[in-house]
Amino acid sequence: MELHANEVSELVEDDYVAVPDDTFVGMAIDRFREFTPADDEATIYYLYVLDEDDRLVGAMSLRELLNAPEDELVSEYMETDLVTLNANADPEVAAREMSDLDFPALPVVDDDGVLVGILRTDDMLDVVEEEASEDILKSAGFTFTDIESSRSEAILESSISRILRLRLPWLVLALAGGLLAGAVIEGFEAELEAVVALAFFVPVIMDMGGNVGTQASTIFVRGLALGHIDDRNAMRHFGREGLIGLLIGLIIGSIGAGAAYVWQGVLRGETHAFELSIVVFVGLVSVCVVASVVGYVIPWVMNKLGYDPAAASDPLITTVKDVTALLIYFSLAAVLLAELM
Repeated sequence: MELHANEVSELVEDDYVAVPDDTFVGMAIDRFREFTPADDEATIYYLYVLDEDDRLVGAMSLRELLNAPEDELVSEYMETDLVTLNANADPEVAAREMSDLDFPALPVVDDDGVLVGILRTDDMLDVVEEEASEDILKSAGFTFTDIESSRSEAILESSISRILRLRLPWLVLALAGGLLAGAVIEGFEAELEAVVALAFFVPVIMDMGGNVGTQASTIFVRGLALGHIDDRNAMRHFGREGLIGLLIGLIIGSIGAGAAYVWQGVLRGETHAFELSIVVFVGLVSVCVVASVVGYVIPWVMNKLGYDPAAASDPLITTVKDVTALLIYFSLAAVLLAELM
C-alpha cells in the first residue's frame, strides 16, 4: 500500500462485498460464501448495500446479516445512518477521523456517494506511524525531498557534500548560540571567581534545559505532524506546556536545590550553601519553564515561516534557553551572594 498518497482514493481496498438493495438476505449470504478476498489475511466485516446507481445506501454487519431471515430483503435490515470517508480527503485527516471511531473499516465514497472501496483501521494506523516516523527523522536534521519513499537510501547513500549542506547551517547556528552563552558566562566572571561553586551547577542548568526543550519540541512536532495542533488550539497548548514546565521545574528544582545544599553545606561545610541552593532552585525552575515554552513556540514560528520545524528548532531552542537560563542564574547569584563578592 502506498502510504504517502495525496487522497484517500489512492489507499482504498476492493476486498468487500456489495449487493443491490433489492437483494434477499439468503442471496447476500451466498455472495459472502463465494467471495474470495485478494488478501488471504483480510477479514470482511460488513455487507454494503447499493442503489441502482451504485451509490452507498446502507450497510450490515456480518452478524446482523446471519441473524436476518433469508427470505427478506437486505434493505429491510440495513443501517442507513452511515459513517463514510470521502475519496478526495487527505489521508492524514481520514486517519485522525478513524482514530476517533470504533470501526475496523469504513466505506469510501466519491462526491456522488458512489462506493469506491473501503479503508481498514490497521492500514490507516500505518499512515499515522509513517508520518510520525518521518518527522522524527527530520528532527535529526535530515530534510530530504524524497524522504517519504527512500529515507534509508537518503541517509546512507547521499554524498558528503549534500549532507553537509543539509546539516551544517543549523549546527553553525548552535555553535553561535554556544558562543553567546559563553559570553554571558564571561560577563559574570567576578561572581564565578568569588563563588567557584557556581560553576559546578552550570552544566546541570544547561543540560536540564536541553532535555526539557527537546521533550517539548518533539511532542510539539509530532502533534503538528499528526494534526493535533493547529491554529485553533495552539495558544491553549502553549499555555498548558508553560504550566507543565513550571510543575516540572518545581520538582526538578527542589531535587537539585536539595542536592546542592547537601553537597556544599553538609558535606563541604560552605557557609553560603543555602543561598547557593536557592540560586540553583530558581535557575532550574526558570530554565524548565523557558525551555518548555520555547520548545513549543519556536517550532510553531518555524512552521509559519515555511521552515522545517523539526530540523530548525533545536538550535534555536538551545540558544534561547541557554542564554536565558544563564542570565537568570548568574543575576540571581549576584544578588543573593553579593556579600561574598
